[in-house]
Amino acid sequence: MIFNKLEYENMVRVMDFYNEKKTDNEIIDDCMNFLSGFVTRTIVFDQRDWLIDRAILLPSDTTVIVDGVTLKQKNLMFDNIFRGANFEIDPENPYGFPIKIHPISNIRILGKNKAKLEGPDILPRMMHPNMGVEQEMVGDYWGWRNLQVCLSRCTNFELAGFIFKKQRSWANSFDRCSFGYIHDLDITSTAKNGDGVNIRLGCHDITIDNIKGYTSDDCIAINSGGVTTEYPSSQYVFPNIPSNYLLKEGSEDIRDRDIYNITVSNILSYSHLQHRVVALLARAGHRIYNIYINNIIDGNPVSDKLDRIALIGSHTGYGGGYIPGDIHHMRINHVICNSARKAIDFNDPVEDIWINDVVQNRIDGVLLNAVNPEAVTVTNSYKKE
Repeated sequence: MIFNKLEYENMVRVMDFYNEKKTDNEIIDDCMNFLSGFVTRTIVFDQRDWLIDRAILLPSDTTVIVDGVTLKQKNLMFDNIFRGANFEIDPENPYGFPIKIHPISNIRILGKNKAKLEGPDILPRMMHPNMGVEQEMVGDYWGWRNLQVCLSRCTNFELAGFIFKKQRSWANSFDRCSFGYIHDLDITSTAKNGDGVNIRLGCHDITIDNIKGYTSDDCIAINSGGVTTEYPSSQYVFPNIPSNYLLKEGSEDIRDRDIYNITVSNILSYSHLQHRVVALLARAGHRIYNIYINNIIDGNPVSDKLDRIALIGSHTGYGGGYIPGDIHHMRINHVICNSARKAIDFNDPVEDIWINDVVQNRIDGVLLNAVNPEAVTVTNSYKKE
């Protein structure tokens, strides 16, 4: 494939550093070190699949292109596939909160020609400190190292063009990130808590577009909860939101944790499990607002036998501190519901919500469930009788 030289500066193929005596991560390190003197850099994975044993760390002004190959995690690996190179890991607690996460910018992780990001075949195991039994380290109980793509405190980023396989928790997650474009992803998850795209505390000005997901939990999660700072905490062994060490520091205003200016469009979701296509959770006084959700399609057949809770809606539980109206100024347009009992579901008091062109095809389903329906305007929508 020929790339535009103006678009991809200082482009080097990882394969140029191939050495049969080295591990794939050692080859990747050679490539990254070669490019370290450049202000901007583009790294291309092609020609062969790559088996990694630790996360690939991306500094600012880096573009990664995975062209027609798979990046697969080695058996028993407990780490991300991609992470920003901005974490200061605590050597005494490497899976807990980092000591610090420095702001970074301009990260692009791009897949082409059916590129894949794939988890390990064999998962590590560990004694759960609170449950007292050995478990596979899978699901969100085991924290941020289980994320296949983890970006934190990153401005100007893009993630696109990948098929996700064998994820161990959320496929990708973003916390305190801004001005991002997440698009053209195909996510298949069977893992516990297998969310697709996670937008977490402090994120704003992000577009999510053209996501296909068969997920074991929420396909898109917009979640401003999560204020625990001491781990283990109940079933959670390690933190999922690495930048929440800032809560301990007390160095940010509560409004810095709001999620706003988010567009979610063209989502096709399949699942027979109890989850949402787009899930919203605001807790601890954090706010979610200026959200546009458009063209959400339930990929399941029309059925009253499935357990899917809702296509779009807010959770109950998961902590306290919700103030009525913390979720506000949201527009939802063109939703087709085939298998969820509730097409739209708000379990917290919301403000200024407008839904348009929503169709509920499930005979025993409802179009809208809301604790304060007077705050929701409904136009051009109907339930099939």
